[in-house]
Amino acid sequence: MKPLKATRENLRRHNRQLLLRAVYTGLADNRAALAQETGLAKPTVSDLIGELIAEGLLIEGGLGESTESGGKRPTLIKFVPDARQVIGVSLDNGRAFGVLCNLNGQVTAQHYAELENAQGDEAEGILTDVMNGLIAQLDAPLLCAGIGVPGVVDTARGLVLDSHPLGWRQRALAERLTARYAVPVYTGSSAELTALAQYAFGLNGDDHTRNLVTVLVTSSVEVGITLDGVTYHQGGDISALRAADRLDTLLGWTFVQQRAAELRQMFPGSTLPDTGLTYMHIHHSAINGDPAAQQLCEELSSHLAQVMGWIIGLLRPDHLSLAGPIVNLGDAFLQRVITKTEVMLWPEVVRPVIFSLAYSGNLSAIGAAALALHRELDIL
Repeated sequence: MKPLKATRENLRRHNRQLLLRAVYTGLADNRAALAQETGLAKPTVSDLIGELIAEGLLIEGGLGESTESGGKRPTLIKFVPDARQVIGVSLDNGRAFGVLCNLNGQVTAQHYAELENAQGDEAEGILTDVMNGLIAQLDAPLLCAGIGVPGVVDTARGLVLDSHPLGWRQRALAERLTARYAVPVYTGSSAELTALAQYAFGLNGDDHTRNLVTVLVTSSVEVGITLDGVTYHQGGDISALRAADRLDTLLGWTFVQQRAAELRQMFPGSTLPDTGLTYMHIHHSAINGDPAAQQLCEELSSHLAQVMGWIIGLLRPDHLSLAGPIVNLGDAFLQRVITKTEVMLWPEVVRPVIFSLAYSGNLSAIGAAALALHRELDIL
């Protein structure tokens, strides 16, 4: 396979991103410093910075300190986070949830719609309804969009290889939406984007984490991996892995509802509701001594500990984050998972790992926006 030839346009785009990232991260704040830090020629820096200022992505403001040798004080260059906006949408937990962000990832608007088991073109129609609702709230030009999809996604090609909940197979989602909205659209798996959101915007409560793994439990079980600051796009859905059975039949929400119904029959008088069951109900019943709820939590923690054990044994992450509605089972449930994971591995292997619950319900959508920002401007 022959390497792609670098074109003048690609080189210019790369240099623009290099300069923008240097200003965004605070690496350099004036033209001379940018030339020194990036290795680009001063005329190239001046030309591209002028272009970025004209587009509103950068502004000039104030004067910096002169060098030790004296001379004219440099004009400072600043990043403008509100110059453009980005859309991020996640399609999991039975709904299409979208956020509108500025270039710093700050959410300025939200919009969502229930999926109600929609599949195929109907599911894509609900997705575009949510995007349209966000576009109606734009305060700046739309730069790009990112979409988080449950299942196996080829992020590089924007192709949904297999998303059972949405009935999508080999769907060129990014291409279809790019044509519809005339802006670049990127897509990735929900778990990967949840991990990316936590890493890129420090949403995991640990800004020093370099190796973060997120386990997203919804109707499926997905894993998002960020190692040494790099997010790995390899599908993420591990539902088909077998423990005693397929993971989605042990941890997926459909199974949890079925198992709760069985346990209500085994333990008459259980406070678990017959309809409208949520993880909050399970948590509340368990802490109040309901044997059906306690048995359910015991089983779920055992299944989840196997997943955590595999991940720690293979990847040795610094931080392991549990995401999805299952986090509403609370800290005591997570501690039970940790204790059972320590039994599977040497305790000294497990103890250095930070475990956390990702309570935010919009992480995948924020991660979708982060993916789009990274692919479009390379500033994260």
